[in-house]
Amino acid sequence: MSDDRTPVIRTRHLVVGYDGVAAASVPDLDIGGGAVWHVTGPNGSGKTALLKTLAGLLPLVSGTVERACGRGANGVIFIHSTPYMFAGTVRRNLALARPREEDLAAVAEGFGLTTLLERDASQLSHGQQRRLALARAVLGRPLLLLVDEPEEGLDDQAIAAWRACAVRSFNEGAPVLVVAAHRPLALDTVTVKQVRLGPEA
Repeated sequence: MSDDRTPVIRTRHLVVGYDGVAAASVPDLDIGGGAVWHVTGPNGSGKTALLKTLAGLLPLVSGTVERACGRGANGVIFIHSTPYMFAGTVRRNLALARPREEDLAAVAEGFGLTTLLERDASQLSHGQQRRLALARAVLGRPLLLLVDEPEEGLDDQAIAAWRACAVRSFNEGAPVLVVAAHRPLALDTVTVKQVRLGPEA
């Protein structure tokens, strides 16, 4: 189990942005379990840039990022607000995480995907693709899960499944969860640590 004493990611004097242009200066972070981490701030404040930098998908502008794990299953997984779909069916997308069949079935049911398992993933609605991306990430058992606007485009069932996932990650200490979202996280039983970003002056 991860906890605050054994951070999955540590940042120091971090500045994030695109093409070497700063979008945000980030407070020093020691990100571990024991909380859900909520990155907040106005549009253009660097929330997505921070998550991508933590995931190793975007070069940092300056400062340091130390990671205790690699990318992908059992490591760091990033879910963009417009998630990537692999070719093939919903079932194939979920199976890429190499889950046990009973785990695939349970997660598919939780995220309302059971009746869509044989559907081509590229033909899903945006909300359905968001559900699939979240379910696929959960099945990958990441150590660190970074999610950009997790409730955008989700229906009530999927929001409930997502929040249950967040509560479970808090209770079990894995995955360590970092969420970028405009709205407060409706997780009453969970400790939420806020990381507020603002536009560069």
